[in-house]
Amino acid sequence: MMFSIIHLAIALSLSFPLLSSSAPLKLRRSKTISPRQSPSRSFTLAETIAGESFFDAFDFFTDADPTHGAVNYVSQDTAQAKGLAGVTNGLARIAVDSTSTLEMGTNRDSVRISTKNTYSKGLFIYNVTHMPTGLTTWPAVWSTDGANWPNNGEIDLIEGVHESQNNQVTMHTNGGCSLATGQAITGTVIGTTCDSTVTNNGCATTDPNGWGTEFNAAGGGVFVKVWDPDYGIEVFHFPQDKVPDVSRSDFLGNPVSFIPNGDLCNIGEHFQNHQIIINITLCGDWAGASYSGPGTCQSAVMDPTNYKDAYWEIGSIEVYQSSPA
Repeated sequence: MMFSIIHLAIALSLSFPLLSSSAPLKLRRSKTISPRQSPSRSFTLAETIAGESFFDAFDFFTDADPTHGAVNYVSQDTAQAKGLAGVTNGLARIAVDSTSTLEMGTNRDSVRISTKNTYSKGLFIYNVTHMPTGLTTWPAVWSTDGANWPNNGEIDLIEGVHESQNNQVTMHTNGGCSLATGQAITGTVIGTTCDSTVTNNGCATTDPNGWGTEFNAAGGGVFVKVWDPDYGIEVFHFPQDKVPDVSRSDFLGNPVSFIPNGDLCNIGEHFQNHQIIINITLCGDWAGASYSGPGTCQSAVMDPTNYKDAYWEIGSIEVYQSSPA
């Protein structure tokens, strides 16, 4: 059994924006997470995406949805004019149109954004106060190199459909990468084949505490991705009241998901040059195929009341990179 190395010696005093305000988030050591021995790694804050400048870090995607969803991805000007993208009280909001009654077969306006910067490693901290829920919805926070998919991989950090209560963390690659079982993780492995030429399901792990209406009712939470080409990719999720104090180099505990670097997957070769992407699609390849009523998925898209809770609220995204030894 391989154990995760996540002893974080952060090279500065971390100050995370609160999930519900612009004040610093007071981080606490979780008493319910079992710490593990691991080597130290030092990180320095490289980028903060937050507040009124949140959308300056992103481009708005306006092409047809590659996952065949019933959405029109709109421009930044249109999204802001329609209230689908904006910042209120320090929180970035990304939403589906929830006011228009549509004719059958008409797509609903939504938003997909991708970072202008690209990443091949780092420590990423996402403060999420609200995630989209509701019939037909398929929201995600993920990263990939769209021009070189699946060769440069895909990391689905936060993803689910409809009114599920499970977050699904998934990796997609080309050939030669699979998820090792027997890891010390808190999630449940539901797929070990990352190779998208074999199946597009990816190597996936579910987290019953990181998604849906209960997540929103609790005020959201914090997702952490540690992407180290020499070690692997780890994903953690913490409720607001159980975020460990990484500023004192405390352990983060066991991750929800972990894909180690090694014989089964060369992380540096399979994951590189990613943009962070945040979107909400409707129906499409996953949500459409899994929709069970009422009516059809496309008919449900007509009704704006299905989308009153179909929005992201994000306090911040912080990116740390390894400090020089």
